[in-house]
Amino acid sequence: MIEKGRISNIQAAMLAITSLTIIGHLILLTVVIQQSRQDGWMATIIGTILGLIGILSIVKLSQCFPGLTLVEILFHHFSWVGKIIGVLYLLYFFLMVTLAVRLYGETYKIIMPDTPLPAFIIVIILLTAYIVYSGLETLSRLNQIMLPVLVIFAIAVVFLTMGEKKDYTNLLPIFGNGYLPVGKGSLSVMGWFGEFVVLGMILPYVQQPKKLVKTGIWAAVVTCIFFLGPVTGPIALFGPVEAAKMTFPTFSEVKYISSGDVINRFDVIAVLFWTVGLMIRISVFFYGLCLGLAQSLKLPSYQPLIIPLAWLIGVGTILFIKNFAELNSFLFESYVPLNILMGALIPLILLLLALIKLKVRKGNQSDIKL
Repeated sequence: MIEKGRISNIQAAMLAITSLTIIGHLILLTVVIQQSRQDGWMATIIGTILGLIGILSIVKLSQCFPGLTLVEILFHHFSWVGKIIGVLYLLYFFLMVTLAVRLYGETYKIIMPDTPLPAFIIVIILLTAYIVYSGLETLSRLNQIMLPVLVIFAIAVVFLTMGEKKDYTNLLPIFGNGYLPVGKGSLSVMGWFGEFVVLGMILPYVQQPKKLVKTGIWAAVVTCIFFLGPVTGPIALFGPVEAAKMTFPTFSEVKYISSGDVINRFDVIAVLFWTVGLMIRISVFFYGLCLGLAQSLKLPSYQPLIIPLAWLIGVGTILFIKNFAELNSFLFESYVPLNILMGALIPLILLLLALIKLKVRKGNQSDIKL
């Protein structure tokens, strides 16, 4: 086993929450508001329930093959088809890393337009490469320290925005645009939860694997709660039409906050939240990519792969898209169906096949005993 470290169930859930929440704020929020408008909160709840399909599938699949990561399961138990799917997951992890790195660069480019984009990319890749090199336990402990701090800041922002000119009647009427927009938003949220599949590279190292189902459900519920505020806040403040036009609705909302005549730059909190969240998310997918590639190549350690993959991620991040408009187009056209496929449909099919194989194996063993 390449990874020697162990993490708790809570740490695994916290990694999922941080990784999902930050990409929800930067990507999904805009998509859901544009698709579902004032019914975005309803799409979030329905999409979370649908997202449990992928979460529970990957958890149960991990429990069927204890001690094995998703890539190991595919390479060792699903013949040549599994190897092909395993390679596709490695490419998927690479794509998600480059997407997150580019989002990091684009976010800071908006804040500091005079700084070259490659500067931001190099900084975050070097930082996350060091975190990945330090191992899973270090990544989990870092996130365990940072997430509570971010939650405290987020709660403070919620209370501060309560005094702003919000009109929650903007969330009405329910199903004002029909059922189809809510359905589209729900599928987007389901695709968002599909990113939980990267935890398939971490679940084998959780201390209490028998409690992983409960861990996955709680991670989904907490993530949903953390997302409801960012969905409803900008709509209540700006209205569904204006909120749908914004690139980063939460950032625009936070900029309206002020506390007295002195403290009026609470947008720094949003930047802090995005920075730490993206750092953790990039590290999680980067770790999954390095570990999975090392396991597929049967290497004794994943650490020698970090520098070459970091270089490929940097190049891929720059070549991935030309500008933010292309990034936005990818998010609306490809991100959701890709995540539903990789994070829900394939894990569900793999789980069903695994259950059939285990049932057949038990039947054969009972026949031998007779």
